[in-house]
Amino acid sequence: MTKKYKTSQEKRESYIYYSGGKKIATIIPGENGVTEIDIEILHSEDDREVDEGRRYNYRIACNLDSYVDENGESKAEHNKFLADWDADPFNEILEMENCEEKQKLIEQLHKAMGKLTDKQLRTVQKKFYEQKTNVEIAAEEDVTEAAIRNRLNKIYRRLEKLIGKGS
Repeated sequence: MTKKYKTSQEKRESYIYYSGGKKIATIIPGENGVTEIDIEILHSEDDREVDEGRRYNYRIACNLDSYVDENGESKAEHNKFLADWDADPFNEILEMENCEEKQKLIEQLHKAMGKLTDKQLRTVQKKFYEQKTNVEIAAEEDVTEAAIRNRLNKIYRRLEKLIGKGS
């Protein structure tokens, strides 16, 4: 059940449960271990629910009605918030091309990684698949963090060259 109104400040010394518009129970501080803070929490939850209901009615229900003309026809295509930009064929074609380009790059990267040394491959695996930091990798291999950083930079440059050549 969604409340439509907040309880006034004068009536917040207790909390009244309603169901179906009828009063079910009253919670009073000091009875059954209920404190004033419990009552305050219940009222604040109700206040939040009322505020959410008001926001919904104002922003959603009210505004959606304004996107229908007098004949009941939708005016969504004229509204930037309701327009379906994903249905644009031009965008779909661009997305397909981008997907094909990404797939080609992934294939090139895979080929290029096949040309790395075992040590370089292990470093890439630790860095990207195991998501370890340079410091963690350096500690495992008993080298400095700078050595790992330099190794990764060499790997990146080598991969760039291999991919640039088309492997």
